Amino acid sequence: MKIGLNAGHTLTGPGSGAVGMLTESIETRRVSQALTQMFEAAGCEVADCTVERASSQGAYLSAAVEMANRQDLDWFISVHFNSDAARRGQGVEVYTYKGRQYPDAVAVCEEIAALGFKNRGVKEGTGLYVIRKTKAKAMLIEVCFVNDPDASVYQEKFDEICRAIAAAVMSSGAAYAPLPPSGNAAGQKPDASSAAAKKKRYVKVVWPKLSVRRSLSWDASAVCGVVQKDEVFTVVEGPIAVGNGRMYRLKSGLFITAAEKYVRAYEK
Repeated sequence: MKIGLNAGHTLTGPGSGAVGMLTESIETRRVSQALTQMFEAAGCEVADCTVERASSQGAYLSAAVEMANRQDLDWFISVHFNSDAARRGQGVEVYTYKGRQYPDAVAVCEEIAALGFKNRGVKEGTGLYVIRKTKAKAMLIEVCFVNDPDASVYQEKFDEICRAIAAAVMSSGAAYAPLPPSGNAAGQKPDASSAAAKKKRYVKVVWPKLSVRRSLSWDASAVCGVVQKDEVFTVVEGPIAVGNGRMYRLKSGLFITAAEKYVRAYEK
């Protein structure tokens, strides 16, 4: 897997990002540097798509996309931090093209939320230049908000957050080496004697388009989204009998049919 990593915004000057208890342009680089070490230690190739300075926000965006598009990437990931004028915003969210619920993007939200953040979900990001213009599959991660309560949790759990992102992105790919224990130096090989991770259950969509539901119901009113063929999701329960059919409960809290005509379940 080859991943293009963009630390969002320029370091200083035009387009340098949000400022609060956290400074976005500094933290995006901290996260990207940590992710680079983790991805490379696990066997992924990382392409640096970060732009340090630009004459304008538009110039920064154009340069970042140009860096990404000159390479053959499996993922383009842009790291950002959120803000709102009232300084009351909370949580993690990810933007993708047309709001596609890529399993990696869904997992990023789930894994960061599990560390104490609100899960704002995977959202429509077609209007974002780096999502719309990159040739590779792309996600823009808003790790959290730059002010409390998020900022304090982020500072306390920085390493765990970075490891959560890395694990989420690699979870549906090929068999990668385990992430090194927290605190390992960059490039240090994982301890081969470490215990193997417990197998997880997944479900892969094999039908062109499939509804996901907010509750255990076949009623149309329970439908809350559509997933695409080849998307993969983590299963936490099921199959569960629902009327004349069965469903799986996904890690996101949503439900999907368990009918083999539409999905394929497996362990990994």
